[in-house]
Amino acid sequence: MRLTGLLLALMMLFPTLLQAKSPEQVKSAFLFQIAKFVEFPKANNKQAVTFCFYDVEHGIGELLKDNSNLKINDIPIETVLINKKQQISELSRFCDITYIDETMEDDIIPLWIDTISLSTLTVGESISFLEKGGIVSLVQEGNKIRLYINKQQLLRSSFKVQSRLLAVSKFHPN
Repeated sequence: MRLTGLLLALMMLFPTLLQAKSPEQVKSAFLFQIAKFVEFPKANNKQAVTFCFYDVEHGIGELLKDNSNLKINDIPIETVLINKKQQISELSRFCDITYIDETMEDDIIPLWIDTISLSTLTVGESISFLEKGGIVSLVQEGNKIRLYINKQQLLRSSFKVQSRLLAVSKFHPN
C-alpha cells in the first residue's frame, strides 16, 4: 500500500518522466551525444561546438536551440540557421556539424555534393543520404533510431571519431 502511494506521488510530481519521447527528441539527443565523441580540428580557436540547421524553428534544430546551455567537454554549443543556397565549403568555416533532415535532402545534396568539406560532420536521416556522400545518418527503423556511418566518407574527413561511437554504429555500405 505504501509503495503504491509513493509511486502515485512520484507520477504526479514528475509526469514528464513517463512521457514517451518523440523521434525528434531522440534524434536531438543522438546528435548531441555524437558530438561528444568527435574531435574536430582546432580552427580559429572556436569558443563553441556549432550545430548548423536549415530549420531552427521546428524539430531537432529547435530542440537544440532551446537547450543552448548544454556543453560538450566544457565547451558550450551554438545553433546556427543556415541558408539552403550556401555551399558546404562555406559552412565548414563555422559549422562543426550540419544536420539535414530527410525532407530537405533532395533539395540540398545536389547543391553541395561535389564540395563536401572534410572538416564538417554531415548528418542526415536516410541511407540514401549516406549513398550521396553524407557521413552519418540517424535512420528510423520501426520505433528505433539507428546510427549509420559512411565509413568511406569518414576516412576522408579531417576530424576524428572515437572508437566508442564506431562500436555502437552500423556501417553503410558494409
